[in-house]
Amino acid sequence: MPTASPWPASARTRTPRSSPPTSTATSPRTDLHYDQPAALGALLRLDALLGTHHADRFTEPDGLWDEWVKGVGRLGYPSHTPAEQRRWTDLQCDFTNGWSRA
Repeated sequence: MPTASPWPASARTRTPRSSPPTSTATSPRTDLHYDQPAALGALLRLDALLGTHHADRFTEPDGLWDEWVKGVGRLGYPSHTPAEQRRWTDLQCDFTNGWSRA
């Protein structure tokens, strides 16, 4: 006999999310304002550590990052340069690495 779930039905049911726009060239994903800066900072840090250039396509002048910054700026969210994002990521990683070595 199956046991009853301790979770209410509303918590067990998935609601479909709206699909992302098919074209990011005309409408940057400004709904992702909470994680894009951290993602760019991490990518820039990895590029520096690995000697790669994967972030270049996002950070070129008038590229995807600049378009995204304009979009979130219109919504009132703060934006930072790629260098600032990299610096913040470096600080967080260095702090964490310092704690893990203690």
